[in-house]
This record gives sequence, structure tokens and C-alpha cells, in this order.
Amino acid sequence: MAEWYIPWTLAMILFIFEIATHTFYLAALGVAMLILGFIDLWIPLTGIHAIVVFAVLCVLLLPVAEYARRALRNRASTEASDLDRGQKVVVTRVNGRDLEVRYRDTDWKAELTGAAAIEPGVTLRIVSRTGNLLHVAPPTA
Repeated sequence: MAEWYIPWTLAMILFIFEIATHTFYLAALGVAMLILGFIDLWIPLTGIHAIVVFAVLCVLLLPVAEYARRALRNRASTEASDLDRGQKVVVTRVNGRDLEVRYRDTDWKAELTGAAAIEPGVTLRIVSRTGNLLHVAPPTA
């Protein structure tokens, strides 16, 4: 590839598509293309050699992109649930351990973590959250 600017142009196009789609895979391909452009500056690559180098870079970078995507997703969900921990909720309906509570002006499904007699109108605190299910317990004294 005597034209060293071609991989860099393709890398920028991949980065633009990455921004539009919010996936890490296109970013990995863009980084691979960018590295290919740098390699092409020192060692001019032609035809099949450029394709092989790009393929090797993709094989190396795609698992890194998958790891980064999962790490960021898990960290974001953990941070969001941490914001709810310790907040107070008011019980609106009781059905054994399954409760319905009022939190942030919305009714949520909740599960009582400890063994206690709970009645509607009692204030509990959030221990954790799993999706839309709040795990609640009586406030500590």
C-alpha cells in the first residue's frame, strides 16, 4: 500500500461509524486500520501483505474490544445500583416476602431480605437492586 493515507482514512471512517453505533468492535477495527497505517509508513505493504497484517491485528484487537465492552457495561450497571443503596422506600402492598414499594414517585417490586413483619406504610431501606427488583430491609437502629 504505497498510499499510506488510505488506512488512516478508513480508520477515521470506522471511528465515525463507531460513534454512531456505540459498539467497541468498529473501534477495534479502526485501531487495527490505524496501526496498519503506521506500519505502512515504515514498511510499505502491498495487496495481500496489507490484508494479512490487518487480519492479524483484528484477531488480536477484537477480544480486547469485547473485554472492554463487558467491563464498561458491568461497571455502569454496578454504579447505577450503588446510587439506590441506602435509599428509603415506603411499603404500599405486602404479599409475604414480596412487596410493592414507593420509590422515586413510582411503584417498584421489592423483596424483603430479612424475616420481619412488614405492614403497608412502613419505611424500609434499599439493600441492593437486581434489574427492576429492589431488595429491601428494615432500617438499622
